[in-house]
Amino acid sequence: MASVSSVVLTSGALLMQPISAPPPRDPIPPEANLNGYGFGAQDDGRPGSGKPGSQPTGASALVDDSHDIGPHDCRTLSDDVEVCTPARKKSAKVSPAELALSRWTRMPIPTPVVRTAPPRRSAGLVGLPEWFWVTNSRPISGRTTARDVWVEVTARPQSLTIDPGYGHRVVRCAGVGTAYDKSRPASAQRTDCSYTFQRSSAHEPGGAYRVRVTVTWGGTWRGSDGSGGALPPLTRSTSFRLRVAEAQGLYG
Repeated sequence: MASVSSVVLTSGALLMQPISAPPPRDPIPPEANLNGYGFGAQDDGRPGSGKPGSQPTGASALVDDSHDIGPHDCRTLSDDVEVCTPARKKSAKVSPAELALSRWTRMPIPTPVVRTAPPRRSAGLVGLPEWFWVTNSRPISGRTTARDVWVEVTARPQSLTIDPGYGHRVVRCAGVGTAYDKSRPASAQRTDCSYTFQRSSAHEPGGAYRVRVTVTWGGTWRGSDGSGGALPPLTRSTSFRLRVAEAQGLYG
């Protein structure tokens, strides 16, 4: 009997082991004919009808139903035995820039809390600048780690946009406005973010303008390998009603 090696998959491992196989059977015995002795068929076979290089159409196709079991790491235990286990996939290298962008999209950027002067509980006046500022505008930082790579991301408010609604022009302010200080004289204060209404809101729906304020946040990041850069801006908005009245002159 002949001895050959075979591959056996056992419990997630490939095992090379010798197996025994019987010798091939004797060929078809010769038989007598008019021309002496011959072997097997006495008539010539027909050639296949397929084109050169293709499977003959007059014959059965050979189908390979083997399965690709993927790469394996193997070690030899003896001359006839080899044990193979599935090769471990190498982990993809983490990119600090991609990690930073992923953290950026999950930053807890707040909805702006907006204050005005005159305050919204009272009516503003036509021709009088209405101050706007945001109270929750502190920088926000976050850090995340993936395997041996870490990044730190920081968000800072960059600008404030006032949309008074109903077709009025939009105002964009650098920064998030300056708070009005009641303890100081009005003449001694200045703002970097205001809007001056040119007509009252008496004829608007509900007698008030629908104002929308948007804060744009910018982001930066730095990584464990010394890399870093800027991140695309994020925006958060809020809206509220604001009444504006005509100033009345009194004569006596």
